[in-house]
Amino acid sequence: MMKTILSLILLLIASSCSNPDQENKQISIIEERPSVITDSLKNENIQQTASENAKSEDCIFDQATQTDEFLKGIQELKGYKWDFASRTATYILETGDSLLVTRGGCNHFIISGEFRLRNDKTDYSQWVNVYQKVLWIAKALDKEFYYEELKRDIDSGKVTLADHGDIDLASFENELLVDNAYVIERNLQPSKTIIKLSATLN
Repeated sequence: MMKTILSLILLLIASSCSNPDQENKQISIIEERPSVITDSLKNENIQQTASENAKSEDCIFDQATQTDEFLKGIQELKGYKWDFASRTATYILETGDSLLVTRGGCNHFIISGEFRLRNDKTDYSQWVNVYQKVLWIAKALDKEFYYEELKRDIDSGKVTLADHGDIDLASFENELLVDNAYVIERNLQPSKTIIKLSATLN
C-alpha cells in the first residue's frame, strides 16, 4: 500500500514538472519582473520626493520664495544666469572669470558673493586687492550686504586675519557684522584664486 502511494506521488511530481501550464506560469513570472522593478523604482522616487518635501517643510525659511528677485535691476550683474535649485546666480566677469552669488537657505539664510578667478592677474596675496573685490560686490548688493559698515571696518583696519591652512579668513569688529557672521575667505591656489564674502542673515 505504501509503495503504491509513493509511486503515485512520484508520478504526480514527474507529470507536474513536464506540465506546459507550469512552464507558462514561469515565463509569465519572468515577464512580470521588469514591471515589478519599475513599480519599485517609482515607489522609491515617490518616497524620496516626499522625504525632500518633508525636509523643506522642516525649514525655518520658505525655500519656494527664494528667487533671483533681489538681483533684478542691478546693472553691475546684468546678464547673470540663475540656478533655482542652488539659489545661485552665475555672472561672467570681464576677464572671463566667474562670480557666484548665492542667497537662501533652510535653517540659516546666507548671502554670499564668490569670485573664482583664473584669468585675473591681480596680486590677491595683498589683502588690499581682496578688499577692493569684496567691497565691489557688497556695494552692488548693498540691499543685501551692510556695505557701509563693511567699508568702515576695512578702512579703519578693524579686521582680524586668520590662517586656516589653504584658506585665509578675515572677520570684523562692527557689532552688526559680527552678529551676522560676516567673513571674507581667500583661497590662493596655483591655478586659481577664490575670494568669498558671506554673511548669515538673522
